Amino acid sequence: MNKLLFPMLLCGSMAAAEDVPDMRTFLFIGTPNSAAWEIQIANPGDRAAAVKGGIEALGGELLSYYWGFGNGKNYITVSLPDDPTFIQAFYLTRLGDGVLDDYQMIELMSSADMGTALERVSEVKAADDMK
Repeated sequence: MNKLLFPMLLCGSMAAAEDVPDMRTFLFIGTPNSAAWEIQIANPGDRAAAVKGGIEALGGELLSYYWGFGNGKNYITVSLPDDPTFIQAFYLTRLGDGVLDDYQMIELMSSADMGTALERVSEVKAADDMK
């Protein structure tokens, strides 16, 4: 089967661009434990390439995959469909695999959205002052 077609079939259908679900962006920070390092040392390679296909098959997009120089943590940014229960399931999947000592998920927002949030601070303050 065509490698480009397979992820689309898993998502249900080849939808038109206007049917693409809203996406949310997350930063995942993982601290691999000794078992994870043993696996990686025995099977060296580009970990981004190893996870990209699975993320795409779930309707997401791998945006970046970095390792912290000197701390051994991985920093992965992913765009996922706007489905809170799916996003939580995505996060929970890694908790039970026994290869991470610590794992965080942080939702990111664009700089433009942050600008809008800053503009709305006065609106929130005004509502708070009405108490």
